[in-house]
Amino acid sequence: MAEASERLLDARPLTRARAALAAAFFLFGLDLGLWAVHIPVIAQRLALDPAILGLALLNVGLGAVISQPITGAAITRTGSRPAAIVLLLVVLVVFPIPIAAWSMPALFVATLALGMAAGACNVAINTQASEIEAARRRPTMSFFHGFFSLGALAGASLGGAVIALGWGNGSGLFGLAVVMLAVGAVAARSFLPSRPRPKPAASARKERRFALPPAAVLGLAVLTYFSNTVEGAVNDWSALYLATVRGLSDAAAASGFAMFSLAMAVCRLAGGPVVARLGEKAIVTWGGVLMALGMAVVVLSPAAFFSPFGFALVAIGAANTIPVMMGAASRTPGVSPSAAIAAVATAALIGFLIGPPVIGFIAQAFGLSIALGLLSLAGVVIALGAAVRRWPARDAGSTGNPPHAAAGPVAAESDLA
Repeated sequence: MAEASERLLDARPLTRARAALAAAFFLFGLDLGLWAVHIPVIAQRLALDPAILGLALLNVGLGAVISQPITGAAITRTGSRPAAIVLLLVVLVVFPIPIAAWSMPALFVATLALGMAAGACNVAINTQASEIEAARRRPTMSFFHGFFSLGALAGASLGGAVIALGWGNGSGLFGLAVVMLAVGAVAARSFLPSRPRPKPAASARKERRFALPPAAVLGLAVLTYFSNTVEGAVNDWSALYLATVRGLSDAAAASGFAMFSLAMAVCRLAGGPVVARLGEKAIVTWGGVLMALGMAVVVLSPAAFFSPFGFALVAIGAANTIPVMMGAASRTPGVSPSAAIAAVATAALIGFLIGPPVIGFIAQAFGLSIALGLLSLAGVVIALGAAVRRWPARDAGSTGNPPHAAAGPVAAESDLA
């Protein structure tokens, strides 16, 4: 009896860390949701054409590409906890600035800063999430990503309300940012402590510097890139498409992203049992099919009313593809789980941040409807790639090699979840 009580006491920090990181993912999603629904307002206020707006969005991706390797090196030296704490607070401070940009140069500086902060925070909190998942010895990544989607949904809803009240210039977000910063500071105190990894020998560093992931991991990275290209395009272009092409008001145009985020959150929070029942191959294959069909509904539906439902259909298909592919990467034979996950996560980030600017360039040349319609081809690629791929077997409770797992107390936390 005393031993059981001790195990429960030992498990409580892990339970608190799981709840705290869920709050961090929620705040991160809230940031990006608020940013996404303000993009049409920013474009209108600064009189940006699609190509210039695409360059501004590309600037976000550039910032993320710059910050990601720096963050990875810092986490290797210090562990994920301090990096996650600092970078979560940084992104909460930075996100209102591009929304309030008063000129095109200010927007480009602010989007670079947002990209650097968001990219670094994404790496840090996902690394912390992988450590919690490994310590619990249960699939948990979909749970955290579900809270990200809930945050994005809340951001879309709040952003639509802020725009409707006439505060779309960013003035309504600075007070909200202070509240979010306070919540983030409280949550960050309960992040899971992690030890920095030992520095590898010089010979090992040389080998790793030039080593490429095997074909199995690269294949997953390609599918992940296409999946997050679709998701990123919906985040950045759905509101603008509904406002400028479908003729909805700025406030009503937020409904597409809101429905997308709601469907994404529900499907991710329910993702564990669904993946266990249907299998990873079916989830990704049919997910690609649903993404293709959803984008077709968005572009080809005869009435604007149906387009937001197309975005919801895309979300149902995309929701669990990234967690599934990260889990599959971690079980690739002959590759360490952390290296495989890093490769897939990098592809996800590139697709999420670099794909949408490409949509802007295509929209400038051929129109936004054609640019978004081409995303159906990405869904087809995902479906075909998943259908022909051999998926690694999933052992019960396997989430890769746990970096800091303990034997006894972890099992008690699983019972509490």
